[in-house]
Amino acid sequence: MDTRESLDTKDALQQLQDLKATVDSIGSFIFMKDRHGRYTYANQRVQALFGLPMHAILGQDDSAFFCLDASRDLSENDTQVLVHGRTVEKEERNVIAGTGEERWYWSVKQPLFNADGSIRGMTGVSTDITEKVQLERALREKQKLLETALDHSPACIYVKDPERRYVYLNQHTASLYGQKAETIIGNRDEDILPSADADSCRRLDERVIATHQPQSDEEEIAGQNGTLRIYETQKVPLFSEDGTFTGFIGFSRDMTENRRLHQKLDQMAHEDQLTGLPNRRRTEQILEEEINRAHRSGQPLSLLALDLDHFKWVNDQHGHDVGDQVLLQVGIALNERLRSTDSIGRWGGEEFFVILPETASEGARQVAETLRQTTESCVLIGGMPVTVSIGVTEYDGMEGLRALISRADTILYNAKHSGRNQVSLISSQAALR
Repeated sequence: MDTRESLDTKDALQQLQDLKATVDSIGSFIFMKDRHGRYTYANQRVQALFGLPMHAILGQDDSAFFCLDASRDLSENDTQVLVHGRTVEKEERNVIAGTGEERWYWSVKQPLFNADGSIRGMTGVSTDITEKVQLERALREKQKLLETALDHSPACIYVKDPERRYVYLNQHTASLYGQKAETIIGNRDEDILPSADADSCRRLDERVIATHQPQSDEEEIAGQNGTLRIYETQKVPLFSEDGTFTGFIGFSRDMTENRRLHQKLDQMAHEDQLTGLPNRRRTEQILEEEINRAHRSGQPLSLLALDLDHFKWVNDQHGHDVGDQVLLQVGIALNERLRSTDSIGRWGGEEFFVILPETASEGARQVAETLRQTTESCVLIGGMPVTVSIGVTEYDGMEGLRALISRADTILYNAKHSGRNQVSLISSQAALR
């Protein structure tokens, strides 16, 4: 061998050493196998994975290093390369035989061919993506958990982009609209809802988009069955890391039943449970409102205090159930004779108050007489008429609520002690003496 050949050989050996060092320094697992799947080369990463030096790996197949029953991806991919001559680029799940550790790889495997085109083996480069796969799996599990929680939330939860198009919505929202979530994604409210519902949603959307600030309000939506429901809604802007507005998330709670309950409780707090008329508390509120209005306007205001005659005898002789029916009938009969601007309330027991705005004492006396006659002619018990005594008084323009009520009661007392079944009207000065 001459000097030139010796130098070429030396250079080739050096290049081979450099190539081996390069392959060993790469963070991937690089290997070669013959046509029977036996290793013919393994870089340092493969040797470290198997915990064996090169000479102990060469000639062995994967059964020496992996649990093949649990590493089907590996066997199937090798078959595609060594039997069918196909290049494979796939994710592989392998289980190490010695430790049972599960690892995931992104593998690129290519066939090696003889000069005649027959397959003589394969090369492979596998990159460990176990951490990535585990993170993705954990992320999917968390996402599934979040979706489950959101889908089982009683609130409508949704995300829209800056153009008000749906990006996400939970199952409760989809059910409200009567559509599948995937058919709603990418649409605006006006694309899927009646115009009135869409307008209700759009107003709050536009406030968030214009201000980039959280907004809260009530929204009315008829939904799939057409029944109007009230939602308490909060919409919160969303921003990217660089501060760009990316849309907003909305939370809408159905407050319809809650509102009805509050209305019912409010009604119970202000309504007499027997007659359905305003109770004492509500009657006081109405009277005070009318006193203030009369004081501002200078218009007259009258108050009637009405009490059923001999009502104790009714209860004693006929029982409280009959007494309750009498009170109910009296309340209905009196209410039917009043104007829409007048108010009647049950003050307590068998006593009622009638509030007559813009009515002076003489007009109030005429109304009282009509109510007295109505009761006597319309309400009977055991064939006998039920009668009432009524005290009539007019607001003097200066007095307070208690003074007006006290005077009405005083005049009613006079009517009761003057023979009952009558209307008594006394001037405010005379009543106070």
